[in-house]
Amino acid sequence: MKKIITLLALVFISAAAFAVDNIDTPYYKIKWSIFENMPKNEGEIVFVGDSLTDYVKFDELVPELRIRNRGIAGDTTVGVLNRLDGIISLKPSKLFLLIGTNDIVFNREPDEIVSNIAKILATIREQSPNTVIYVQTLFPVNHSFGDSRRPPETILAINSKLAKLADEMKLTLIDTYSLFAEDDTLPERYTVDGIHLNGAGIVRWVEFLSPWLNER
Repeated sequence: MKKIITLLALVFISAAAFAVDNIDTPYYKIKWSIFENMPKNEGEIVFVGDSLTDYVKFDELVPELRIRNRGIAGDTTVGVLNRLDGIISLKPSKLFLLIGTNDIVFNREPDEIVSNIAKILATIREQSPNTVIYVQTLFPVNHSFGDSRRPPETILAINSKLAKLADEMKLTLIDTYSLFAEDDTLPERYTVDGIHLNGAGIVRWVEFLSPWLNER
């Protein structure tokens, strides 16, 4: 009986974690369903992440490249792990990963966040060995807009661990944090709410990525 109760508790905790991670929201389900029903064209460039990726119109900014946007607003490392099969099935030529900022809001520690990212990267490498993987550091935030749930020291700790992870796995680390950080803060001229990039910020980001996007 005790074992059954313990098992039920674990199932409940697991289900709660997925709910908290926004996987059960209508938007998440719609986006995931769309992705699962799109043609599987191998060899394209794939971006994976949360709303920071989701909101980018790659088809308009770099129309000369074949880019698949697989960002879902509100996503976390747990969410990406949960939908990773659909991403790997695309067999991307390149994959750009930016994930983890929402995990901070859900009170995950930097070690756990980076551990999940390591699982994501290892799975992609194992199941799609020809994919060139690029790991992007978390963006800075601006707390003057009223959201203080992502402390700069936590973001810096995660980015430091990401740099070490990328080095250990011999992957390219792209320092998108330093691209935007001014005194460890995302400048107001590049954001609408202290977290998400505005149009100018998105254009700056995509232009910064150009050398890796066009790398042969």
